[in-house]
Amino acid sequence: MRKRIVRTGLIVGGVLVAVAASGAIVGGTTSVRVIEVTRKTTATREQIWELWADVPNRTRWDSDLEYAKLDGPFRAGSMGEVKLEGQPARKFLITHCEPLQGYTDRFFLPFYGRMDWHHTIKETGGGREVMFNIEVSGPSALILAPIMRNILRDSLPPSIDKLVSLAEEA
Repeated sequence: MRKRIVRTGLIVGGVLVAVAASGAIVGGTTSVRVIEVTRKTTATREQIWELWADVPNRTRWDSDLEYAKLDGPFRAGSMGEVKLEGQPARKFLITHCEPLQGYTDRFFLPFYGRMDWHHTIKETGGGREVMFNIEVSGPSALILAPIMRNILRDSLPPSIDKLVSLAEEA
């Protein structure tokens, strides 16, 4: 009887290890869309870009930020840090930067998660659209995506509205 219990325990343990390993593999390649917000604007590309590239003054349009800083110029490869109210500071890396078109910054989350913020300016018939498309990837993506979606659903649209308003006033 004891051998049967030990064998059953080993089988159950092996199954759990296999499930955890396959979850880590799938999670490591998983990318989950969190939220996409688009706003029409009459602001020029230069007006929008100026606000995006002025990292230390992002608190003007993102009220959730305590501070934001960038170590170096606003370009791909530069690192920075942001601190949201009630959250620990988070490092980010600008992974893509095409002036007056768009850029992507990557935030590093717990459990090897990554959150990519794709910012894009697109021409439309009557002006431009500013788009923020956020996705989470990594082993913890399936857990972090709904959490981030709940946080950003209420806070991101007003921030983009403020960004567009400031750009149009410039």
